[in-house]
Amino acid sequence: MTKKPFTTRLDPSVLALAEQLAVTERRSVTAVIELALIEYAERRGLKTQDNEKDR
Repeated sequence: MTKKPFTTRLDPSVLALAEQLAVTERRSVTAVIELALIEYAERRGLKTQDNEKDR
């Protein structure tokens, strides 16, 4: 899967939380945010085509 660059702004406390999770889980901040978005969508019954293939 090709990743597309995406720029966003986060509240400093939210970014700090993502950084803390990334260190704890040995992931990148990007991976933590991506996983959080996927899990959020799945809880609401939404899935991406890529996500359905990977799981």
